[in-house]
Amino acid sequence: MLSVVFGLYSLPSSFALSVASKRHTSSPTLWLQWIEDELKNASTLEEKRQVEVLFKRAIDDYEDINVWLEYCHFAISTSDFSSADSIQQAEVIFESALSHQGLNVVGGSMLWEIYREYLTVVWSQLPQDHKEMKLEQLNKMDRLFQRQLSIPHLNMEQTLTEYKTFLSDIGIELYQPRKHSDSFIPEEVKTEYEKALERLAVILPFEESIEESTDKSEAETVSSWNIYIDWAVHCAKRKKPKTSKTTDNKNNENISTNFVISPNELCCLFERAITAHCLDTSLWIRYADYVESQLETDVLRLQKLLSRSVRNCPWCVELWQRYALVTETVILENISFKSNTNGAQQESVSNESDLFKEVDGIYETALAAGFTNPNDVLKIWRSYCDHHFRRLCLLDKASLSWEYRLSLLRATFGRAIEYCFESLHSQSNVDWSLLNYYAFVEAKYVEDKERARSLWTSLIKLPGHGSRAEYWIPYIQFEQNWGDMKNLLRICAMAINSINFDQSELLFQVVLRAVGETGVPVKQYRDIITKIHARRASLMESVKDVQSVKSDAEVPVKSIESKVPGSRKRKLPDHQNDSATVKSAKVSKPNPTSHGTFVPHDPSKNEFTVFVSNLDYSVSEEQIQHTFEKCGNVTSVRLVRDYAGRSKGFAYVEFENKESVKTALTLDRQGITRPTSESVSCDADTQKQKEEDNSATPKPPNCYDRPMFVSICDPSRLKSCGFKYTVGKKEPEKLFVRNLDKTVKNEDLEMLFKQYGNIVSVRLATYRNGVPKGHAYIEFTNADDASKALVATNGLEFRNKILSVSISEPPVRGESGPQGSKSITSTEDKKVFKTPQNIGLSSSHSVGTSVRKSRTQLEFLPRAVHRTREIQDPVSEIPMDTENTDSESSTVTGSKDNEYFRRLLK
Repeated sequence: MLSVVFGLYSLPSSFALSVASKRHTSSPTLWLQWIEDELKNASTLEEKRQVEVLFKRAIDDYEDINVWLEYCHFAISTSDFSSADSIQQAEVIFESALSHQGLNVVGGSMLWEIYREYLTVVWSQLPQDHKEMKLEQLNKMDRLFQRQLSIPHLNMEQTLTEYKTFLSDIGIELYQPRKHSDSFIPEEVKTEYEKALERLAVILPFEESIEESTDKSEAETVSSWNIYIDWAVHCAKRKKPKTSKTTDNKNNENISTNFVISPNELCCLFERAITAHCLDTSLWIRYADYVESQLETDVLRLQKLLSRSVRNCPWCVELWQRYALVTETVILENISFKSNTNGAQQESVSNESDLFKEVDGIYETALAAGFTNPNDVLKIWRSYCDHHFRRLCLLDKASLSWEYRLSLLRATFGRAIEYCFESLHSQSNVDWSLLNYYAFVEAKYVEDKERARSLWTSLIKLPGHGSRAEYWIPYIQFEQNWGDMKNLLRICAMAINSINFDQSELLFQVVLRAVGETGVPVKQYRDIITKIHARRASLMESVKDVQSVKSDAEVPVKSIESKVPGSRKRKLPDHQNDSATVKSAKVSKPNPTSHGTFVPHDPSKNEFTVFVSNLDYSVSEEQIQHTFEKCGNVTSVRLVRDYAGRSKGFAYVEFENKESVKTALTLDRQGITRPTSESVSCDADTQKQKEEDNSATPKPPNCYDRPMFVSICDPSRLKSCGFKYTVGKKEPEKLFVRNLDKTVKNEDLEMLFKQYGNIVSVRLATYRNGVPKGHAYIEFTNADDASKALVATNGLEFRNKILSVSISEPPVRGESGPQGSKSITSTEDKKVFKTPQNIGLSSSHSVGTSVRKSRTQLEFLPRAVHRTREIQDPVSEIPMDTENTDSESSTVTGSKDNEYFRRLLK
């Protein structure tokens, strides 16, 4: 199966598993499948040793009971009963299995049984004259029975019966029947057996709860495990009772207080939990907490545990940090130190750098783990810098290794700061404490204050940082603690002159306290106060100017209408019309030659051409060609223009082959790709046309975000519906996200949701002018990832908005077709929205049954025509000029002469 998944059709599945297991853990089932494939071909001793290596690797991933059982069977099959060494090697494997999973309440009894069967076979293979060896083997079997009967597990009664049979058969020589009893079982064994039964009675409800939750959700199953572990941890913290004598208890609570769970039992319980839920970080963290607190001397066990945890949960920062720290501790315990003359510790191992490469590798692997949250990456970088800083502090400055260690520390800090500048400078709420940390180390330990100041300067110079108090205040405090008075006064003056109004008072207070606590002379102190007063007055004036500009922009229109009497337009008598007014403002008829070049349509090129519409009026042919060049060789770009040479908002793009057309159709509803050096500018005519179309609606903040519509070139086809997605049924793998901020982009949504699963597509719904509608669709590869994202993000605050997330189920809004097939027409095609978000939407772009006319068209239509239209619509009876159907002169908004209106009134 994995061979198919990895595309390795000609290779065995074992090879595919080998490739996959190098970076990630494999489930016990996959390990057993791999081992089974290898066992089929293992004939020589060396090949069998390789199989044993696979068993050990499988156990290192998960201590599963089934893997241990197969490992024990493998030990039996490869055991040589005539060789004492071979028997001893098999017994070592059995004892290891019992130490890891022999305390498993549910399946541990199978390991005990197979071990006893192996010892029975070994006893039967011994010669009859080796009585001492046979007696020793019987004692091993007897001790094994007693160990099993002293721990709680299922089918304890059957184990006791088997023990009685053993003592009455081949083990009859071990014990003699007791007085007043026909049983061979020792009294101490019976006592331990009864204690184990009592403990089993307390444990069984937890085991039954685990069994019942297997068919439920993962959260409910994990909750059952946590309840079980909570109880076990509580019992493990109790001190062992002084007396072993028990009293009759009436309930499980009294019974549970009489025994203590051993660390091995609790570790076995943790192993069962993480094997069942290997992707739950809380279980790994709880397990690590217990081992670190209760088994603090066993650092190697903790290191191995954390190594497994990061392979299963590479997205957890805490596990990576703890894994690196424990590994560093293990390495340091293996390195000897000696004291120098200054009392500092000097490392004496020549290969110390090679040993610490393991810690460096852990941090490098963590940085490449693909964290979605930038703050998580910063935590890894901070821990990485801590590691190198600790190693630097172990050395004396006179040491030969000081400069080398310092270079490693600076290189790590440099990479971390570079990540912050390149990846996080444009984001808000970024934690820049790492730079403060670097500057602190340079100033205090390296005594290079100029390098520290250069770090702060680079941070302040970032766009938007110079006016923010949260960047100036740490800089001022740094200079107060590690700098001198001259530089402190200089930085305070820079901060005062750069701060904005919102955070000015906070900064002013910090500046006054900094210069006051430094003990500057009174003259310089008064100079700082004077600068603060001047800056405060300047900021207040700026605020007043902004407020006055806003008030001036709103007051004049209302004041003119209210104060000027008779400002309304005079009504004309019924027998008059406003033709005189039209004549005074009449524009000369344009020259027909200014309509542009007429290109006849060639139907044979339809298969090589796409029709691009909804373009912004400022888009040029070069920009269209730049957008579609990635689809294939572009033969020509024909941008349709009006009589004045202005763009009509649609174009024809012709390619060299048909395959390019299919690629170009995938760009539907995407924006025009423009060079970064291009500025947002439009000519005067285009700007005037957009202002007339938009009427009183404000312009969009960025006209380049307008989506283009790409379709096949077919003049005879009917207009397709705008909504081309599934409607009328739920899409469990797709989420519908509402209440988005208008500044959110597709990349922001992908960054938010990709931490919950693999994303197929992110579609941000927009109006025809590119303004976001405030909702989006997030499609995952499967429904489980979508459900996980739904639970995690519904109600989440994102960009100061509370998200509303649900499963996508587009409603059916209309019916079409003879069979009543459902379809949805795009909202933009039905009506023109009057919301503030509908910015720059031209009336000529709205398609539907109800077409809205601009105020200009209605106001300048003669009233005589209105009165005539109440009786009859003469416009429909007048033949229109068909020669210029593509020009705007044929529309109602074109200029009309007197002869035109005379024909209307006939």
